[in-house]
Amino acid sequence: MANENPAPFSPEQRATEETAINEFWSWWNSFGADALDSMFSVQLGIDGAPNAADVDIIDVQKEVGGRIAAINDRLIWGFEAGAPYSRHLLTVSAAGDPELRPVARRWLEAAPDDGAVWSFTDLRQADPAMKLSLGDVAATLVAQGALEADAPAEVDPADARVAVSSGHGAVDVRLFHPLFPAIAQLEDGERLVAQLGFTLLQLALGEEDFGLWLRGFAFAGEEPEGAIPLPELGGVVEQLAEECPEWLTIDAEANGQPLVVATRAPITQLVSPTMTQHVLIQLMLAHIDDKGLPTDESKESLSEFNTAAAEAIAEDKGIFVATEQSDGMALMHFFIDPASDAEAGLRAVAETWTDGEHVVDTAYDPAWQRVGHLRV
Repeated sequence: MANENPAPFSPEQRATEETAINEFWSWWNSFGADALDSMFSVQLGIDGAPNAADVDIIDVQKEVGGRIAAINDRLIWGFEAGAPYSRHLLTVSAAGDPELRPVARRWLEAAPDDGAVWSFTDLRQADPAMKLSLGDVAATLVAQGALEADAPAEVDPADARVAVSSGHGAVDVRLFHPLFPAIAQLEDGERLVAQLGFTLLQLALGEEDFGLWLRGFAFAGEEPEGAIPLPELGGVVEQLAEECPEWLTIDAEANGQPLVVATRAPITQLVSPTMTQHVLIQLMLAHIDDKGLPTDESKESLSEFNTAAAEAIAEDKGIFVATEQSDGMALMHFFIDPASDAEAGLRAVAETWTDGEHVVDTAYDPAWQRVGHLRV
């Protein structure tokens, strides 16, 4: 979940992270990749594995975990089979934390190219059949009669149902599992339901589709009308992704005035995880119609502005994500890398605006909350 008051960008922290990332990949390329492949191949009985007597046993938690913790100790990591693309997959993930996604993505961008032996990702993969352990809660549920004594002490996603409301570039869901009502009655039960439900949704979709397409979610105490089996949610999202254009144009109304919005779809941090600084440029328009929307002259001025702004955020410095036009003004939304000179470049472009006054406002916004109202 997003921190309501995220820490501002720190050049010193960025430098420390970059040093640790470089040290991780230096160790990996010189020793870790080959050593871990040999050890895992022996342990898994992979054809062509070396003789076990010739393989050193590596303390994975120390050698890998320690180096990842040096990058950021809140990152989540793990190894799994890389099939069908590679023999092994190494995942280093922000686990849904918007403030950690930039460093996880920079770790990935510094990785070697994927190959037959190793592949890498910063997003946890979908595992829709994975069952979740109930742990100590199981005994209480058995005592309440909510769980049979001989039943597995786990939450099976096959038993979950989800109601889906699809928009143009996002979905909202209500998730139900037969164990949710009983769990919710326990001490701290609502938190546990939320934790289990969040995990079920991430496993159903994978971290990437969860972050790109899921706009809102809630957990139901009874099965919602029109619900489908949770394992089918991935297909719904896949269809939305196939049909969704790169840009959406929306005609709406704000404060009684016509509003025209053009927005990337989806509009979420996972589109560009390293862009964490929001830049909002407000431009007053000199030439508008009786609805307060730009006429051809101001449209041409906006086009010239967009061209200049694109040059200011080129070379992966930033991304233009949306514009809102209403009541004689245009709002231009950008996200930039705070370590770059993109903010200065955009401010310089704004100074060239001659149609009317302009205002530039910036904020550190790793979760892209300031454009959340444009997810439709």
